[in-house]
Amino acid sequence: MSAEAIARHRFALLLIAVVAVVLFIGPLLRNEVLIVRDHTDYFQPLRWFTATELRAGHLPLWNPYNASGEAWLANPQTGVFYPPSWIFLVLPFARAYVLYLLLHIALLGWGAYLLFQRSVSPGAALVGAVALMLAGPVLSLLDVSNNLATFAWLPLVLFCALDARPVRGGIVMAMSFLAGEPFFAALGAAMYVVVALAQRQRVARIAGAAAVAFGVSAVQLLPFLELVRTSERATGGLAAEEILRDSMPLRDWLRLAVPPRGGAALMDAHLGQHFIPIVYVSMAVLLLAAVGVAASWRTRVVYGWLALLVVAMIIAAGPSLLVALPVTLFRYPARLVPFGAFALAGLAAIGWQRLRPKARWVDLVVVLIVVLDLRARTAPLFASAPFRTDVVPYEQAVGAESKILRIGTPQPGARPWWILGYLNLYDRRQDVFTAAPIVDSRYYAMFLEILAGPKAQLLAFLPVGWVVSDRAMGPPMELVRVGPKVVLYRHHHYRPMAAVWTRARSEPSADAALRALIDGRSRDALLVTPAAHPALASGPFEVLPFVPELSTTDARVSVDGSREGILVLAQRDAPGWSVTVDGKPAQKLLANGIFRAVAVAAGHHQVVWTYRPGSLVAGAAMTFITCVAMAFVVFVKGRNDGKKFRVSVEPQ
Repeated sequence: MSAEAIARHRFALLLIAVVAVVLFIGPLLRNEVLIVRDHTDYFQPLRWFTATELRAGHLPLWNPYNASGEAWLANPQTGVFYPPSWIFLVLPFARAYVLYLLLHIALLGWGAYLLFQRSVSPGAALVGAVALMLAGPVLSLLDVSNNLATFAWLPLVLFCALDARPVRGGIVMAMSFLAGEPFFAALGAAMYVVVALAQRQRVARIAGAAAVAFGVSAVQLLPFLELVRTSERATGGLAAEEILRDSMPLRDWLRLAVPPRGGAALMDAHLGQHFIPIVYVSMAVLLLAAVGVAASWRTRVVYGWLALLVVAMIIAAGPSLLVALPVTLFRYPARLVPFGAFALAGLAAIGWQRLRPKARWVDLVVVLIVVLDLRARTAPLFASAPFRTDVVPYEQAVGAESKILRIGTPQPGARPWWILGYLNLYDRRQDVFTAAPIVDSRYYAMFLEILAGPKAQLLAFLPVGWVVSDRAMGPPMELVRVGPKVVLYRHHHYRPMAAVWTRARSEPSADAALRALIDGRSRDALLVTPAAHPALASGPFEVLPFVPELSTTDARVSVDGSREGILVLAQRDAPGWSVTVDGKPAQKLLANGIFRAVAVAAGHHQVVWTYRPGSLVAGAAMTFITCVAMAFVVFVKGRNDGKKFRVSVEPQ
C-alpha cells in the first residue's frame, strides 16, 4: 500500500489500534497477565522457558523436562523464528505477554480492514474489521495464542492473493506458519490459491508465492515435518474420540446470535463443545450479514464468504472424514468457528455498505454498538492476575531426580497441584507426559499403557518417582501430601535417570523391544536395538546409577564403573541425536525401544549426547538463501526503478 493510501486510511487504522488497546488496557495498567484456561499452565511457561533459554544464549533445540524429552524448536508453538515473539526477549514477561496478544488482535483488525475495503467503503470496512476483532470465537483463541497469531495473518493472506503480488503473499503466508498453528496456516495457503485462481492469476505467480512461503519458513517447516513423521499423528495413534473431541454441532451455530448465559463463568453450559467458550458474534453483526447476503447475493464476493462459512460449519461439526485421513491434520474441530466469524464479518461489511448513509459519524455509532455489545459478552476472557513462576505447591525435590506421573482427572482450580501443561518448566521438574500437540508414536503407546493400568516395570523404567492422583493408591506408593481433591505419592522403586545396565539382550526392532517392556519380559536385562554385545547377555545383573547433566542442546554423563555395560539415559531418542564416548563417535543404541543408550567399557568415561537435527540445518540454509535472493531482487529492482525515474525527468 502506498503512502497516499495509508494516509487515506490512517483514521480507520488508528481507531482499530485504539480498540485493541481498550481490550487489554486493564492488564497493561496493572502489569498482569491473562489467566483463563491455557494461559497459566501452558503458553506462559512455554514462552517463559523459551525466552529464558534464548536470553541465556542457548538455542532451545530440545526440552529435556517434558515427555522424557521433546523436540522444542521443531514445535512451531515455541515461535523461536517468529519475529513478533522476540518481544519476550526485550520486555518484562508480563508486559510482553499482553502486548503480544494485543499486537495480533490489532494485526487481525488491520488485515481485515484492508481486505474488506477492496469491495466496500472505508466506513463499512471498519465496521467489519471491528466485528471480527471482537467476535467471541476470535477472542476465545486468546488462551491458545498460536491459533490466534496464525489466524491474525489470514486476512492479509487473502489481501495479498487479491493484490497479485507473490513475494508479499509468500512472506505473509510464511509468517502465518511461523506464528505457530500449521493447520490454520495450511487453510490460509489453500484460501490464497483459491482466491488467486478465481482472479485468473497465472499458475507461475501462485507457484512463486508458494516458493517464497516455503523458503522463508523452511527453518521451522522442515524440523516440524520431521517431527510429524515419527509422531502419533502420522501413525494412526490418535483415537477417533480424541480427534473429534470438541466438535461444534450444527445446532450450536444458532447460538452465534444468543448472548452467552454463563454470567461471570467462562463457559456457556448450553454449548456442545468446550474449545471455543464464547461463540457469540453480536446480533447487530448477524443482522448486517443477513442484509449483505440478501442485497448482494449474486456477487462473487458474497459467494466467497458464504463458501467459507459453509466449509467452517462442516469441518467444525467433526465429520468422520477427519478420522479417515492418513495423517491427523488437527484436533478439536470447533477451532474452525473463528473462520465462520470471519465470513460473517465480511458479509456484515457488505450489509452495512448497502445501508449506511453518507455521514461518516454513523459508522462510528455502529462500531460503538458492536464494541459495547461484544466487550461486555467477552469480559470473562480478560481475567488477569500478577505473573508468577512459584505456582507449583510442592517442594523442589518433587520431579528433580525422577519423573512425575498424573493419574486421574484434574479438578477446576487445582491445576497447579497437578502440575499441568508446562508448569514443570518453571522449576525444571521432570514430567512423564504433557498434552503437547505432537508426541512420538512409541512413547505415546507406552503412556497409554500406563493410563490403562500402571505397570511396575514401566514406572521403574521411565523412571517415575512421583505420582499425582485423585484416587487412593496402595503400596508401593507412599502418601506424601494431600491437596484439593488430589494426592501426591512417592514411588521409591524406580531406575535412575542415567544408569549402566550390566546385562542386555538384542531385539530385532524398537517396537519389539517396547512390547517386551510392556509385557514384563525385560525384568532381568535391558533390551537393546539394534544390537548388544553378546558378552552382556549373561552374567551378574546390576543397574549402576549416575547423575546426568541435561540442557536444550546436549546431555552429559560421567561414568565410572568396574564392569562394561549399556549406559541408558531416560530421554527419548529422535532424529538428530548423536553420541560420543571420551570425545570419539559411538554407535547410538535404543533401550527398550524408547530411550537413548550407548555401550561403555569398564572404567571412567565422559559420554556426551548432542542434538543437531539435519532438518534444521537444511531449513536454515533454505531460509537464508531465500532471504538473500529476495533482498537481491529488491535491491536490483530498486536501482532499475531509480534509473528509469532519473531518465524520465531529464529535460529533452
